[in-house]
Amino acid sequence: MTVPFSFRRITGAVLGAATLLLPGSLAAQGAAPDSAPVVSYVPSAHELSRLTASGSYLAARHAGTQRDAGAAAAYYRASLRGDPKNPELLERAFLSFLAEGDVEEAVRLGEQLIKLDKNDRIARLVVGVHALKQKKYALAKVNLALSNRGPITDLAATLLGAWASYGANDAKSAIEAIDKLQGADWYALFKDLHAGLILDVSGNKKEAGKRFDRVQKLDPSAIRIVESYSSWLSRNGRKDEALKVLKGFDAQLPRHPLILEEMAALEKDKQLPLLVGDPQAGAAEVLYGLGAVLGRRGGEDLGLVYLQLALYLAPNQPLALLSLADLYEQMKNPQLAIKIYDRVPQNSPLRRNAEIQLSVNLDSIEKTDDAKQRLQKLLKDKPDDIDAIMALGSILRGRKDFSECVDVYNKGVATIATPARPNWLIYYFRGICNERAKNWKAAESDLKQALTLYPVSTRACG
Repeated sequence: MTVPFSFRRITGAVLGAATLLLPGSLAAQGAAPDSAPVVSYVPSAHELSRLTASGSYLAARHAGTQRDAGAAAAYYRASLRGDPKNPELLERAFLSFLAEGDVEEAVRLGEQLIKLDKNDRIARLVVGVHALKQKKYALAKVNLALSNRGPITDLAATLLGAWASYGANDAKSAIEAIDKLQGADWYALFKDLHAGLILDVSGNKKEAGKRFDRVQKLDPSAIRIVESYSSWLSRNGRKDEALKVLKGFDAQLPRHPLILEEMAALEKDKQLPLLVGDPQAGAAEVLYGLGAVLGRRGGEDLGLVYLQLALYLAPNQPLALLSLADLYEQMKNPQLAIKIYDRVPQNSPLRRNAEIQLSVNLDSIEKTDDAKQRLQKLLKDKPDDIDAIMALGSILRGRKDFSECVDVYNKGVATIATPARPNWLIYYFRGICNERAKNWKAAESDLKQALTLYPVSTRACG
């Protein structure tokens, strides 16, 4: 599967330096082995009725090894009918439903698991998040406090508990709990960001600004940090400073749709809204931030849990949806990735990015005509969309449609006023397609241009 580079940069800019600062050993909290591409298959009620309890269990175990949470959940549900109090079945079914995104069913099973083991930390986390969604903040705090025991879970429990405290009208305790938490250096990114968000939404503007300023200096490439600080600046009469923060991010990661939208709003003298407006959205930010980072650092299983819980609290959060879909791609499950990309709201600035990557995944499951039609529609609406051009070109190149591929890359090259280093790839790919189409002179010209923009020695060193 070929992935547009700008899209990878968007999903990679979740919490910038946090990804780099997280030690590799944390992957052990959620790492999973490589697997072959998954074709999701959920058995029908008739098929399940024909299986014995042991047959359902074995089928569930097999689905689990294939990372097919939907099928595993269905088979475990069937197994539980024959042995509803079996601890192992309960736990495996609980985790399968959670991975599939059926959080309500996971909550029901999690409550049963807690009766068997009051210290089951994942069950406590899920039940705590459920209570937070229901605005039962005291119950949420009790369960979340029992969900820690490890670097990631300690941080998650503390930040989620802080948002529950804010929900209970106790912002002071929320900030105290965050500040009291001790841990690795990279904790500071999450601690200051969420302390700032809680202070901001609770009306403590001065202290919120201090936190945002501090964390933005620590990592000016983290999109949620940048958005939070620029939002605070814009709402406190400092439009020019807000623009400077956003332009600083744009210089590192050009053309991010969210940043472009926010810069355009400021240019029209509009204030940027709060990043989060309630405890549920704040808690979703915690889970999304940690889940996205874990997913990109080898902790796919725990990352999947956090992202599903984030979307349970904020179903339409576009960055969380993109991160979950990206994680499914890493897990080699394009069908689930497609379903998640399709959930990105139509009015989101990130919808085009979702459509591009959805098309790439359609091609990977042999729905190439559908993929091409979607990308061609995007290009009809916006002919100079270089990301859609690169995606369509990659699909055509992969399908050996070299002449058509050259035509598509020609449109991309036509958008380049002055070729620069980032443009080397389109010349390289067009050169390949020209060579395969036996356009020898054009191929030579393209490949020389690619080498001029990005010499081999530079690539080897970089």
